[in-house]
Amino acid sequence: MKHLLALILILLMAGYCHGQQRKKNRNSSGQLERVEVVDTPVIEWISYPKDTVNTVSTNIQKLSAKVKSRLPLSQVEIKVNGIVTDVYVSGDFSPSIAPNQYDELIERTVTLRTGANTIEITATNSQNIQHKSLRRLRVDPTQISTLRSEKDVNAPMIYISTPTNIREDRTVVYQDLIRLTGTVIDESGIQTLKVNSISVPVRENGALVINLPLSMGDNPITVEAHDVNQNIALKKFVINRKNMDGTEYNAAKAKNYLLLIGIDNYSHWSRLNNAVADTDSIRRVLTELYHFDSENVITLTNEQATLANIYQSLRSMIERVTPHDNLLIYYSGHGYFDKLLNEGYWVPVDAPLRDVSAMVPNVQILKIIENINSQHTFLVADACFSGSLFASTTRGYTEHVEKYKSRWGLASGRLEVVSDGEKGTNSPFAQSFISFLKNNDEMRTPVSDLVQYVKKKVAEVNEQTPIGNPLKGVGDEGGEFVFYKRAK
Repeated sequence: MKHLLALILILLMAGYCHGQQRKKNRNSSGQLERVEVVDTPVIEWISYPKDTVNTVSTNIQKLSAKVKSRLPLSQVEIKVNGIVTDVYVSGDFSPSIAPNQYDELIERTVTLRTGANTIEITATNSQNIQHKSLRRLRVDPTQISTLRSEKDVNAPMIYISTPTNIREDRTVVYQDLIRLTGTVIDESGIQTLKVNSISVPVRENGALVINLPLSMGDNPITVEAHDVNQNIALKKFVINRKNMDGTEYNAAKAKNYLLLIGIDNYSHWSRLNNAVADTDSIRRVLTELYHFDSENVITLTNEQATLANIYQSLRSMIERVTPHDNLLIYYSGHGYFDKLLNEGYWVPVDAPLRDVSAMVPNVQILKIIENINSQHTFLVADACFSGSLFASTTRGYTEHVEKYKSRWGLASGRLEVVSDGEKGTNSPFAQSFISFLKNNDEMRTPVSDLVQYVKKKVAEVNEQTPIGNPLKGVGDEGGEFVFYKRAK
């Protein structure tokens, strides 16, 4: 009897609880509410069920996985080594195989690189809930199968990381041994890799590493890569080892030359307010606070700054400046841009209006700078349209940056009119330039710090955009001019 009473009590409680649950699912009208399904997709790997690294012996692999979800799938994305190779969207999926159940088989043939690879599948359902699953595969270069395919006509891709600053297939270094590094990539896999006919092992991720001894002067380098289908890639360049006497640039022994050109009183152009004052302020701050000696300073102002004198002063630097010296050129005056010739100019004091034959073209300035065999040359131009002097790329400070030659420039604006400032002061550009040099507390300051400061400060207070970069095609090797403060 006791057991019967207990059974009746259990049944009554079950009915009560069921009634309470149904009440929770009824709305104010007494109708049952729809219960929203929340679900995360599930990815089941078929080809590579293990989470650990799977080693395979071919570059071509068939990928297969099953994606399950209680909600419709909106997208499945496949990435191989971080690159999206395929995307399935909602229209690609078949109807559900059962109510509230979606089960999709995803298959894809992928090309792997020799060495380490990652394959990632991301499944997203109609509620935008995602699930990602990752598998790692390693193609063993010692076991790789040669996959002959007439469809593979693409040669390997060769990228060189060091030495840096390879321009027009040439670079300069200052040591007798260099660690050549890079990456070699091919869709079918690299079979052989050689540097100057020396076989180099193909490392994981296609890494190329070899130590090369260098002789003085030019050292031709050839990197040759063959893929498994015998497509061949060649990368050729020259490493020039400099400093034949074995010495490096010594900042303590270097002379710093300074050429200043400032013009206010033009014969035919509008008068400027502060060009001469700017050059005088620059001269004083550099000779008083930094290692610029007065005997190495040339100044051309107003009537001295004729076309002939500007040319003669620039050309004289070719003979005066040695490979162990530095040069700073500062021009403050009118600038002109000829749209027909796409060329910028400095305007001498006596130049007629818009007569480019009486002006100094940027191409000639750069040609002269190219022939000045300095360690560092820094050209500063506070003139309209002076931005046409410069390259579009930028560089930052690096360790031992002084030992590499540099040809940097800083202009007060791009292809635009720039401010001369109020009379009796300095131009906004010169104010920032001088302020940095006066307030700088560092004993050694690379030119990139000065350039970044001036670019930011001028743009903040005036509607002009300074530009500071390596000069175009005149021998920059990635170094920087460094300002040394005088000891107090």
